[in-house]
Amino acid sequence: MARLILFELKKMLSRRVALAANVGVVVFLVAIMALNVTQNRTVNLAGEEFNGVEAIAYNRSEAERHAGVVTAERAAEDIAAYQEMVFSRIDRDAMGEMTGAAVFSLIEQSFSSEEFDEIYNSYWSWLFRPWRISGEEPAQTAARVTPEMAADWYGAADDLTQAALDDGQGGMWEYSEAERAYWTGMRSSVPEPIEYGYSGGWGNVVDCASFLVFPILVACVTLAPTFSFEYSSGADAVVLATRRGRSTLVAAKVAAALAYATVYFALCAGIIIGVSLVFYGADGFGLSIQSMALTSPYPLTAGQAALACVGLMYAACLGFSCLTLALSSRTPSTLAVFLTDVALVLLTGLVPSAGVGALERALALFPINFSNFSMLFSALESYPLGPVVLDLIGMVLLVYAALALVATPVAAVSFRRRQVA
Repeated sequence: MARLILFELKKMLSRRVALAANVGVVVFLVAIMALNVTQNRTVNLAGEEFNGVEAIAYNRSEAERHAGVVTAERAAEDIAAYQEMVFSRIDRDAMGEMTGAAVFSLIEQSFSSEEFDEIYNSYWSWLFRPWRISGEEPAQTAARVTPEMAADWYGAADDLTQAALDDGQGGMWEYSEAERAYWTGMRSSVPEPIEYGYSGGWGNVVDCASFLVFPILVACVTLAPTFSFEYSSGADAVVLATRRGRSTLVAAKVAAALAYATVYFALCAGIIIGVSLVFYGADGFGLSIQSMALTSPYPLTAGQAALACVGLMYAACLGFSCLTLALSSRTPSTLAVFLTDVALVLLTGLVPSAGVGALERALALFPINFSNFSMLFSALESYPLGPVVLDLIGMVLLVYAALALVATPVAAVSFRRRQVA
């Protein structure tokens, strides 16, 4: 059996198209991750420009300036300190009548470049997120926050989930009582207090996870001829007539396909994770995911979120690999198999939901769409299945596990029952 698996692996990877695709995507990922580092650019509000690793270091230092556990007391004290810093020089009451651009210009004129840079540190936008109105400057939000509101910072943060449920994704989806209870319970399970800080490496893994659709496509290219080539070349007549042609050989083909998909995906994921952690840093694994997005209701850390995102892409890789085997076992056209995979893996990212909640949830299950932090951890995508509610993470795992469990036997049975002249 082991020799048959090795033989099938060699046959898969000896095809020129498959070999070129496998090597090409590895090279592409190395290049794109190198550009991800070297083309990183940040300009602070004092006008200084940082590039590459210097930009990463600058962003790290900015996040670390306010790193630490954010208790309710600290949140209230920090808000009061920010208000004192800003409104010691500008009129707080005038904020509500000014545009965001006018406020920005006023602060720029009233403070030194160092003070200006601190006022616009990303921590403040994060801290004022429970009350922020779209388009507002942090100072405008701060002008509306009273000491009583600041003292209930965690309550206001929890209300973000309720506000999202009431909004129904812009009126696109009406959450059932079961869904509302699910998300409310999820939010209440978030550990408090939240720890704020730098988790750039793990955040970059999530940001770059969408590139893993390319290894998924390459797996489809490599596996598409697994059975269809036997049909188109006429080799099926010989293979199926052998003693093990309808039993062990079929199992060897499936085992080789899944082993190849796993190893190749691990290699590509290793490039993305490795570069991210080496250059952006591996610290911050245990920081609350809410330090990345306060609106997220998930009780996860930044590192767990990154690994979950990569894990879901692996589940999709296995699902599409099994689907490719099933399609390959049903047709002699390798091109038809590959075009079907391309349509499902890539083109689903181009289909608009047109404000239809059911369609939006269906499209969210494809890897090009769910490999996105906002979609996966903040969008409150849920699927009510009778009394049971699944979130996007659970539904993705269910769909691709079911796909693998159904498609694999279909591939094996279809090839075994192939009738040849």
